[in-house]
Order: sequence, then C-alpha cells, then structure tokens
Amino acid sequence: MRAQFVALGGFALGLGLVGCPEDRQAIDHASCVGRQAVSFPPVFGASMGAKQLALSFDDGPASRTSDLSAYLKGQGIRATFFVNANAQQAAYLSVLPQLVADGHVLGNHTKNHLDLTTLDPAQIVDEVTQLDAVIAPYVPNARFLFRAPFGAYDQGVYDALAASPMNKYVGHVEWESGDNHAPPNEAADVQCWQADAMTSKECGDLYVKEIETVGKGIVLMHDADYGDSTNTNVSVGKGNTVDMVKYIVPILKSKGFTFIGVDEVPAIASMLPPLPPDAGPDGSPDGGSGTSSSSTSSSGGSSGASSGGSSSGTPVDAGDPCASP
Repeated sequence: MRAQFVALGGFALGLGLVGCPEDRQAIDHASCVGRQAVSFPPVFGASMGAKQLALSFDDGPASRTSDLSAYLKGQGIRATFFVNANAQQAAYLSVLPQLVADGHVLGNHTKNHLDLTTLDPAQIVDEVTQLDAVIAPYVPNARFLFRAPFGAYDQGVYDALAASPMNKYVGHVEWESGDNHAPPNEAADVQCWQADAMTSKECGDLYVKEIETVGKGIVLMHDADYGDSTNTNVSVGKGNTVDMVKYIVPILKSKGFTFIGVDEVPAIASMLPPLPPDAGPDGSPDGGSGTSSSSTSSSGGSSGASSGGSSSGTPVDAGDPCASP
C-alpha cells in the first residue's frame, strides 16, 4: 500500500551528487532539472498530459514477463519494469535482455523487496546496490530509476541513498492508479487475485474505471505470478495481470488514452541524463527496434555526461552521469 509522506527537504550529499533544494515541491521538480539523484518527496506523474499513461510493473520478472513484454512491444507501448532479484525472480532474470530489446525500461525495486523504512542506512544502500549490479548493464545511457518496495519511502531512506553511490537513481517513483483496492471504483491487481479471486476482466474493468477517473498518470501493476498465470480466459476463474493488461489496453486506446515510458514523464525526464541526439526514447541509436511511445514528451536534459549503449539487450556501460551536476 502507499506509504505516507512528510514534505521534508534536504540536500543529497553523497559523492558530490547534488539532490534537490529544500523548497522543491513534490510535483514540481523544475529546480532539479539535470540533477539525476534521489529526491524527497518522491516523483509522481502529475506533469503528464491529459490522457497520458505510463505503465509500470513491480516484483518481477516472472513466468509470463516475456509474454507481457512482447505484447506491449506489439502495441507500441514502452513499460517500466521495477524488478527484484531474490529467489522468487532468480529463474527468470534471463528475460532482462529481452525487456530492453523490446524497448522497455528496467528500474531498481531492490534485491529482496523489503520495507526499506525498517532497515538501517547500510542495509538500505545494500538492497539497492545489489539490484543495481543486476540491472545496470541493461540500462542504456545510465538513466536509472528507483521505486521502493511497498512505496515505503521516507526521510531516512532518502538520506541513506542520497549519501551513497546509489544517489545516481531518480526516484522514488510513485504512481497515480493501481494502489488502492476498493471495488467497485478502483483496484490493486495483487488484491484482485489474492484477496478476491477476481477474473482478469473484473479486475481490468476496475482499473479502467479508476484510470478514467484520475485521467492520467503512472499506473502500478505487478508482473509477478500472484494470480493464476495459466488461466488465459479473462472472464472465468482467477485472473492474472498479464491477461488483464491484454484486456484493458485496447479499451484504454479506444477511450483516447496514449502511453509513454516512465522515463518520458516530464518531471522525471528532466532529472535524467540527456539521450544522444540520434536516440529514440528507448535509448537506442535508431529509435529502437522495439516499442515506440504513443505520445511525444520531453527527454529532459542535463550537463552530466551519459554513457552510451543500445537497447539491443547487450550490456552497456552504466557510468555515473551525475559526478558534475
């Protein structure tokens, strides 16, 4: 569930990486432009245009992440996968190159999916660092994104990361839809499957209803095997997130919604290193052989150096882009 936040300021001090000034508002990161660093309060999708959505998936990869990635690529949608790397995901980490090759973005969701607010500073940094070692080779142009497990993010978590090399991450990245399970008006996919044993259609209809009410923003879902991943019938039996996505995407498109990547959300993009002049939104030199966003947005800019790379699934040099903000 969504963590509660207190609007406290602070400066990021680690390794010469500069965070956001104390008067920075939660949804106004103009003062953070070009400064890739963790921030507090977290970043949201409020800067997105009307009917723009950014799909995000936590807690994977899992048995059908490859299927989900290919489907979204075919729909021209760039999603962001905030992954873990504990025993639950170990058998599926080989899908990471495909996610990047399909044009999607990998984000850091920590190694073991622990509540960071319950850990000491060294443990917090270690959780992010361990997962960084897994995904950094597959993050083109060093555009690093971070989301805390459970949305559990406070001043202590920020302070620990800001004073460490993990300050290279932009985040914690929050969301506008998909967190609160409150039928008949909104849903959280994990609770759809684990608490209510809903069909993919039933849960999907609630997602569509909430998204229409909110009107735009980052959407939270989970590609872990929390539902019945073997059940592809959207109308019968316990559903799953992959088939729910296949059900709701055509509906959302028919209602005029478009899709961008989380790294294209203006407030987030402005904090990331710039893409090379010839790169598409996925970071590849030719604009990507995978997905393309359904709407144009700012790619942001900074004076920090960015490392090159491609989205072909080949590991790239993920250097520190923020040494001289």
